[in-house]
Amino acid sequence: MSDPCLPPLFVADATLGKLARHLRLAGFDTLLDTQTPQPNRLAALAGNNRILLTRSGKVRRALSSESLVFIQANDLGGQFRQVMTALALTPDDLRPLIRCALCNRMLDDLPKPEALGRVPDHVWQHQGEFKTCAKCRRIYWAGSHAHRWRERTLRWFAAKQ
Repeated sequence: MSDPCLPPLFVADATLGKLARHLRLAGFDTLLDTQTPQPNRLAALAGNNRILLTRSGKVRRALSSESLVFIQANDLGGQFRQVMTALALTPDDLRPLIRCALCNRMLDDLPKPEALGRVPDHVWQHQGEFKTCAKCRRIYWAGSHAHRWRERTLRWFAAKQ
């Protein structure tokens, strides 16, 4: 498995799209296999360095290993808590706004003048820092949505007990 000092890398099966997006928002490199879960394909995607996240009993039976987390919760908060607990991750391990939630690429800094006309005017006026994805061109900023995301995520950690 991967180096315990480095953040974990994930691959999620198609049933865990919301969890994959949330892990990306938390800064974790997370691949999403959008096809019907198949053990061999998921194992190939995970390779030797990614932790496989699945809800498929078929995948779990075929690939039982320490680098697989079988997700049992139905809700996003429960799924996120299960991953964090299984890997002993804490809020200090989160690195929000470093990855694109859609395509998983690392975000690049976007100079404020280049965001003009690409974000709502009130956002451009009140935000000082912007990030962008070079692949999908989506723009990110630490506005109220990022604050609400962080609060919700911290509540999920608090509910782990």
